[in-house]
Amino acid sequence: KMAACGYQENELLGKKFFVLYGLCEQQLSKQAHYDFGLRNILSVLRTMGASKRANPDKSETFLVMRCLRDMNMSKFVAEDVPLFLSLIDDLFPGLKADKAVFEDVENS
Repeated sequence: KMAACGYQENELLGKKFFVLYGLCEQQLSKQAHYDFGLRNILSVLRTMGASKRANPDKSETFLVMRCLRDMNMSKFVAEDVPLFLSLIDDLFPGLKADKAVFEDVENS
């Protein structure tokens, strides 16, 4: 799916995606609303594709990291946020990204 969206580094980035979700299932607290299954994966992949199309000049690694971070952070309980951010930092060392800006939403 990532290759179909135009990601050239899809194999490496797909592995990072897979590892992140596996670690989240193992290490984060068990919450009924946490979903690391197919429904969530497809939603993240669709958003990654939209992000790639909207930002063709940005690094693919940057786009994937930001998408994974932003699409998951809102569902975590406070105690899991530092661990999740640590996992992101371990998988994407040295990358820092501001949150994605959605002007239409923020203006309303």
